[in-house]
Amino acid sequence: MLLQCLLLALWAGICTVDERTLWTGTPKAILAGSVAGVIMGDVTTGLIISGTLQMMWLANSAIGAYIPPNEATGAIIGVAVAIMSGGGLATGLAVAVPTALLCQQIIMLTNTLNIVWIHRADAAIESGDFDKVARYNLLGIPLSFVAGSVPVFLASYFGGPAVESVLGLIPSQVFDGLTVAAGIIPAVGMGMLLMMMMGKNMWIFLLLGFVFAAYLNLGTIAISILGICFAALYDLIINKKDSGTATSQTVEEEYDL
Repeated sequence: MLLQCLLLALWAGICTVDERTLWTGTPKAILAGSVAGVIMGDVTTGLIISGTLQMMWLANSAIGAYIPPNEATGAIIGVAVAIMSGGGLATGLAVAVPTALLCQQIIMLTNTLNIVWIHRADAAIESGDFDKVARYNLLGIPLSFVAGSVPVFLASYFGGPAVESVLGLIPSQVFDGLTVAAGIIPAVGMGMLLMMMMGKNMWIFLLLGFVFAAYLNLGTIAISILGICFAALYDLIINKKDSGTATSQTVEEEYDL
């Protein structure tokens, strides 16, 4: 029992760190929950619960600086508690949702604490010490690991009611404040994306996307495919232009010789 809880906590920490570093896909519910099923010795239940959670959280994505409910930890705990209690899919879903919400708040707190490394990295950039910048980037990883592993260990060791008890101890004002912040942050993130789109001749793609969606009523997949086509044409034109410029410069240099 203890060994399984430790393995689940280790896996949850890896998923949380992966979400902020390499992003190999482990933070998704389907993969995180499936591995949890392997650890608990019931792969079938792990696949059923994690697959259902993945369908529930298909639109669960981080936009800008917004942090969504942590589906990896939710899936891991949902699978673990369901297998330990024998409650099946219903128990897994009932435990996974509050766990994902709890870890969302914890990760928001750890990200806030990790801001100190960003400020130190800014100072290192101004002083020209770029080796420190790389080290500061890595110093935030341990706290992210703890944010994912500790809640999973406690929830798997003490059971699903422990998660709900912790949520009940948190004042409602805290959740209200975090909810308001979570609503504002996506707007900031979208503003940052728009600033990037409006520079370097990228605004035309934003305008095309708006026309396709607002006036032609095209879906997201159709707009994405058209966007890939236009981006490929744009890249071909730019590469051809750069190749022509380089060729003309070479000819001029040979003529000068």
